Amino acid sequence: MTTCIIMHNMIIEDERDVDAAIRDHMEAPTLEVEMVVDEYTQFKEFLARHRKIRDKEAHIALRNALIDHLWDEYINSDN
Repeated sequence: MTTCIIMHNMIIEDERDVDAAIRDHMEAPTLEVEMVVDEYTQFKEFLARHRKIRDKEAHIALRNALIDHLWDEYINSDN
């Protein structure tokens, strides 16, 4: 592992263009976030997110989709 890291660093150092112009990079714009002060609304949104996470039907559908995907990957692979 150490050898790979050293070789990687040597390649990067060798391929680096020392005479390249330095580009100015722009800062990403600051997004304005509106905070919800109402505790009732905040709690309602929390419960909605929690229900969405704990949805049994969605869990089963995602699990079955994953199983189908893995079967397709192993059946279609050369190994």
